[in-house]
Amino acid sequence: MKSLIRPVLITLVLGFALLFVIPRFVANADSLTSVYFYLSRMQANINGSSATVEYLIAFAPTQTIPTAGTVSIVFPDADDGNWCRTQGALTITAVSSSIVDLTGTNWDIDAVLPNSGSALTATCTAGSGASSSDTITVSNVGALTGGTTYGLQLANGTAAGVIGTDDTAGSHPTTVTSSSGATIDSSTFDLELVSNDIVTVSATVTDVPTVNCSISSNTVDIGSLFPGGAYSTATHTISTSTSASSSGYYWAAYGTGDGSTDAGLYKSTATTYLLASTGSATISLTGIGTEGFGMTVSDPDTAGAAVVPADFSDASAGTFGSLDRASAGAQLILYQNGAQTSADVSTITYGAKASGSAEAGSYSEEVHFICGAYY
Repeated sequence: MKSLIRPVLITLVLGFALLFVIPRFVANADSLTSVYFYLSRMQANINGSSATVEYLIAFAPTQTIPTAGTVSIVFPDADDGNWCRTQGALTITAVSSSIVDLTGTNWDIDAVLPNSGSALTATCTAGSGASSSDTITVSNVGALTGGTTYGLQLANGTAAGVIGTDDTAGSHPTTVTSSSGATIDSSTFDLELVSNDIVTVSATVTDVPTVNCSISSNTVDIGSLFPGGAYSTATHTISTSTSASSSGYYWAAYGTGDGSTDAGLYKSTATTYLLASTGSATISLTGIGTEGFGMTVSDPDTAGAAVVPADFSDASAGTFGSLDRASAGAQLILYQNGAQTSADVSTITYGAKASGSAEAGSYSEEVHFICGAYY
C-alpha cells in the first residue's frame, strides 16, 4: 500500500507547485468604439506609381491605451502584395479632421494621433502566402483616451514604401488594431473597391448664335419728281452676317405713309397728298398716268440660300413691291434658311412717280426695317 500511495502524493505536490510557478498573462481586449477608413481612390488595382492612393484612418478606442503603443492595419490574406506594393517606410501625417467627419458623432476626429515622445513612424510589410497579410504598423503612438477619435493619414514613402489597392473589386475585410502591451482594441470591417471609380463628364461649348445687321444709310433722296413724268429711284444697302450656329436670318419692312390709310411718300402740309404704296403685291410705275411708291430688294447671293419674296424682286424694271403701313403691316422682304458662308449685302431700291394731279411740295416716308436670325 505504501508503494501505491507515494506516486500519487508526488503528483499532487508537483501540480500545486506548477500553479504557483507559472505566471498568468491577462489581456484587456475590446472593440474600437468607432472607426472609418477613407480611401482617396476606391478603384481596384491602384498600383501606387502610375496611379496613387492615400489612406485616412479615424478611430476611437474604447479603453485607455497606454503610451508607446502601435496602430496596425491588416488587410486580407488573399490580397498579398497589393495593398503594400513596395515594402518600407510610409509617409504618416497626424490629422485633426477629414472631409468625411460626421460632426458631433464618434466619427468626427477629435485630435491628431499623438506620439510617445518620438516621431510617429509607419511601415508597410507585404504578406507572402497563407497566414501572412499585408500589414501597416504605426509605431511610437502616445497614450490614447477611450472615446476620443484620433486621425492619421498614410501615403507613399519618400524612399521605399508604396501603397495601393487590391486588384479585385468587391469587399476586403480589414482589421485596425490599437494596442500597447496587453491593452488591445480592435475592429474588422469591409473596404469596398470598384472596377472604375471615375466618371468622365464632357461638354461642348458653342458660340452664342448671333446676327449682325446693318443699314448703309438712314437717309436717301429720290430727287425731283415731275407730275406726269417718269419714275425716279434711290438706293442704299442692307447687310447681314450670322454666326456658324445660327440657322438663317430675315429682314422685314413697313412704312408710315399718311398715318391712317396707306404707306407711301406723303406731303403733310396743305394741300396734303399721298403717293401711295398700296400695301400688297406690286405696283408698276411704267404706265402713263400711274403714280405711287414702292421698293425692290436685290438677291444678295443669286444662286445661294438667300430668298427675296416675289413681290419685292428687282427682276422687272419699273415694278416695285408695295409696302404696307405700321408694324402690323410689316412684310418679309429677304430671308435665308440655312447657315451663311459669307456676309450678304442686298441693295434696296426705292421707286416713286407722280401723276399729273400730284401736289407740288416736299414728300417723305419713313421705312422701318427689322432684322433677326433663326436659331
